[in-house]
Amino acid sequence: MMRFSMAGMVIVSMTLGGCAAKQQPAPLPPRIVHEVAPAPAAPPPPTAAEILAAQPAEVRAAVEDHDKKGNWPSYKTAAYVLYPYNEGGQPIVYCAPLRTTDLQLQSGETVTDLALGDQERWMATPASSGDPRNPVPHVALKPQAPGIETNLTIYTTRHIYHLILRSGARSIQEVEFYYPDELLAAMNDADVAVAKAKQRSAIDPTGDTGASANNMAAVDPGHLNFSYEVSGPNVPWKPVRAYDDGAHVFIQMGAGMSTNDAPALLIASSGGTQMVNYRVVDGDCYVIDRLFDKAILLSGVGREQDRVTIAYSGEAR
Repeated sequence: MMRFSMAGMVIVSMTLGGCAAKQQPAPLPPRIVHEVAPAPAAPPPPTAAEILAAQPAEVRAAVEDHDKKGNWPSYKTAAYVLYPYNEGGQPIVYCAPLRTTDLQLQSGETVTDLALGDQERWMATPASSGDPRNPVPHVALKPQAPGIETNLTIYTTRHIYHLILRSGARSIQEVEFYYPDELLAAMNDADVAVAKAKQRSAIDPTGDTGASANNMAAVDPGHLNFSYEVSGPNVPWKPVRAYDDGAHVFIQMGAGMSTNDAPALLIASSGGTQMVNYRVVDGDCYVIDRLFDKAILLSGVGREQDRVTIAYSGEAR
């Protein structure tokens, strides 16, 4: 019996071992994959028209008036004045004793110093309003007596304001500024940005740039018109020549032009300048599918902008 029991235990042990060997390993936990949502596409930069449309009605009217007459107007009501910054004579601010006149400056700039001519009889106190991260600076003005006058210079991180202060029976409750040079620069930069985007994508209305290159190679040099003058600073991308075949203008860019600093192209017209479709062939030749009398190549923005002019100097056509 003992021998049988021992044998039975061996058999049972082997059976259990075999079962254990046949058991499948525990499945691994499912892999969790965190999908990252694609970043939203960046909105296109605003156009010059959109920048102008975002301005107050008085500023839009001022731009229209400037286009017609060449001056920048001020807008006045009984309690409010809007002056163009740094245009014309010094703005005059009318104040009254025992009353405060609020002078509002450009959002985002910071008043660094005030220089008041008559500090005994006038008060000029800096203040701010709006979001503390992007405050609107103010200067509160108050005279101590009627019939007095002084000057005020306000120094900020962006501008210097020169003002005449007068105390009398009437006062202006609020004085603000608009900034013509900065507005026009922003609108011009917007046009340049749109033109640069077109240049980078090398827009071809026909969709056949290869045929255009072949057509260029097939043109008889004797039929080309080189009566174009190139003027402007000696920037690396300044064109070495311009010519036409009677239907297209070809602008051969300088050897120093790279993809990053390729200039934008604007064509002069009776209403100012306008963008036209063009393409880049062989990496350094602009092809315009029309003739023009004057074109402007622009690179950079603001005060760092470079401008080269291409003018037709041949016979009338």
